[in-house]
Amino acid sequence: MSRRRFFFGLSLCILAAVRCYSVAIKHFRLDDIVNNSDLIAIVEVIDVSAIGAAPAIPFRGQLLDAQAFASSLRLRRIIKGTAPDSLTVEYALPTSFVGYRGLQRGTRMVFLRLELGQYVFVDPYHPDLPALVPRSAEQRLQPARGDYATIVLREILAVIASAAASPNEKSQVLQIDYALPTSEEVVAAFRDGVAVAQEPDLRQRLQGELLRFGDVTELPQVANLLLTNTATTGQRAWLLYVIGYCVSDRRAIPALEPLLHSGDNSIREAAVEALWHIADPSAVPQLAKNLRDPDEQVRFYAVRAFADIANEAGWGGPGEAEFRQHQEKYLTHWQDWAKNRAQ
Repeated sequence: MSRRRFFFGLSLCILAAVRCYSVAIKHFRLDDIVNNSDLIAIVEVIDVSAIGAAPAIPFRGQLLDAQAFASSLRLRRIIKGTAPDSLTVEYALPTSFVGYRGLQRGTRMVFLRLELGQYVFVDPYHPDLPALVPRSAEQRLQPARGDYATIVLREILAVIASAAASPNEKSQVLQIDYALPTSEEVVAAFRDGVAVAQEPDLRQRLQGELLRFGDVTELPQVANLLLTNTATTGQRAWLLYVIGYCVSDRRAIPALEPLLHSGDNSIREAAVEALWHIADPSAVPQLAKNLRDPDEQVRFYAVRAFADIANEAGWGGPGEAEFRQHQEKYLTHWQDWAKNRAQ
């Protein structure tokens, strides 16, 4: 049981490392980057040039060799601050990768602050994000009004929802999806993203994100992907993870039931773990069957589900070690409890 869990967890750690560029990268914090910016703008990055060696960059108690760069920007829309129609931003990046990034060419949303009369990155880990070209010239004339963090969030969500944004641009947004709030606006944008996604891998990633946000509308489609073995190699572990760890809405129960009959242990494990988190009495008949599943992890999750549903004194938990040692005691108790409840 623990060996299988270890390798499943390891695969997710590898996935998380890819999603976050590198373990060295600080988390993106929307409010912090907005509050610390003197200029937030949608720009066209038209040129990125290496301009020579730069002074060494202090990093975690050491000095790193660095390369200087200059990026030419053409203003598309101001969100916060003021700026000329075009400007150049100079910056330095360590020659050894530590998570710092330069500006990328194309339409980008940049976060800059003024330092000694020059624009510099607010956050060297997150200097820019993909953005869409403003829909009208009027959007460029004056700084946006209102809550800057909300405006930035909407620009981010517009990339996810757009049919025009590339899969690579959407993937860049998904690398900071942990910073997005769980709200109806966010969920709506991700639903739109699923609707326009052409690449299966991207679509499945977005479907998993909806489950993580607590929206179960895509769960029947996700369940079908797993049951028909058509989930992509890159997203299968992610979809199992979000089902098992993030689904807690009782409305998910009908979509979970087919997964409980899968011949794949990992699929049944994810589904029963979701039933544990849902902890709804309507699942008791199915959970009673899971008590005698051939997979020990499924049996453990079923026992934990019964403990949460019944909330019976003296029968909380158990932990995995306790369950492994006294498994038959727990299985028999909850099997009898389910029979008595049905009478």
